[in-house]
Amino acid sequence: MTTATCRHCASRAMTTTPPTTRDDDGATATTTTTTTTTSPTPPRVPSVVLEWAAAGVGCALADTMFNPLEVLKVRAQQSASGASAAALASAAMRRDGFVGGLFVPGLAATWMRGLSYTGFRIGLYPSARDAAARVAGGDGFETKLFAGALTGGVGAAVFNPIDVVRVRMQSSERAHRSTLSAFGEVARAEGVRTGLWRGAGASTARAMTLSGSQLATYDASKRWFLATGYFTEDAPPLHFASSFVSGVVAQTVAHPFDTLKTLVMSRTTTPGERRGTVIIARDLIAAHGVRGLYRGFFAAASRQGPVMVVQMPIVEALRKCLGLEYF
Repeated sequence: MTTATCRHCASRAMTTTPPTTRDDDGATATTTTTTTTTSPTPPRVPSVVLEWAAAGVGCALADTMFNPLEVLKVRAQQSASGASAAALASAAMRRDGFVGGLFVPGLAATWMRGLSYTGFRIGLYPSARDAAARVAGGDGFETKLFAGALTGGVGAAVFNPIDVVRVRMQSSERAHRSTLSAFGEVARAEGVRTGLWRGAGASTARAMTLSGSQLATYDASKRWFLATGYFTEDAPPLHFASSFVSGVVAQTVAHPFDTLKTLVMSRTTTPGERRGTVIIARDLIAAHGVRGLYRGFFAAASRQGPVMVVQMPIVEALRKCLGLEYF
């Protein structure tokens, strides 16, 4: 029988040519010398990269499933007549069908956003929370709130151009040929700072309230459920329950900023025009009262609640697959 030896195994143990020696009686003896070489250890991937990857992939998958609801939310927030989500969905499907009218708009930008901004704010939260706890001397709710707001705010400020393009591509009147071309078209027509970073203030405020409330509530509710005995182990059923609680809290707290972000980002501007977040908020409240800030809340809650319920369990599962601890 012929035995095949892989090159990896052969590289780890090599036998030298046996030398021959003679003892005192003149007899020959053979001594076998084995030399073992160790294969180089592959470079270790930093844990922060794995955390970002797990969160980014998990969020991109969850956001893809519920992209039609995000499209309806954006269009409901833009609707001056206060059209319902059902009416907007019916109009979109009559014109382009379900796939072309609701599922595809902004989908590529949704993937980019999930892998970048959302992956950053959720993936780096445990590291930010632990660092803040060391400085503050404890990991109370305010520490969790700070860590979530920090990662959300930094992520929103850095990746704002993706949000601008996503809102534009999800609008009922899309003015760009494709997602990739939209970045260049917005920059050329409106400028880099005033175009691609348009609405950065509203987006950052929205991200800080959403991320802080979501992640702090998710983290705290997990511990509360375990401490009170409602759940006995850190496993998917606990993740689903905590995700539901955090989703309701986060969307209620962050929706006014979400509405302003959509209205600011969806507007095209001309050089020198001054119509930012504060002016839009003032005009919206003057015309519709505080209720105007909650325009499109039903569509947003219908999307955000399920997204968070699905999103966090997927992220937790991917963290475990990559050898990371649960949140």
